[in-house]
Amino acid sequence: MAVVSDSPKSLEVRLTRKERELLNTLIQNAGRCVSRETLLRTVWNYADGARTRTVDVHIQRLRRKLGDEASRSIKTIVRAGYCWFPDAHAVGGIA
Repeated sequence: MAVVSDSPKSLEVRLTRKERELLNTLIQNAGRCVSRETLLRTVWNYADGARTRTVDVHIQRLRRKLGDEASRSIKTIVRAGYCWFPDAHAVGGIA
């Protein structure tokens, strides 16, 4: 469960286990680009060189579930991966 805060109001967002693992990995590496290959290895235990759109689809679902404010914290770095740039008002915590 992710707690998304929109100023004084909070919204609980139900995430799947993989979405939660993906979000936690991005948050733990805040400000750093995490490659698709690294995300596939750490979240899905895929072997190196795996070619799949799994990460992109899960990022898309995360952005939709988190809403406008929090989803802006997930940045796509073209040909590199994804990066979490925290916004103090966007995500309160991950449980």
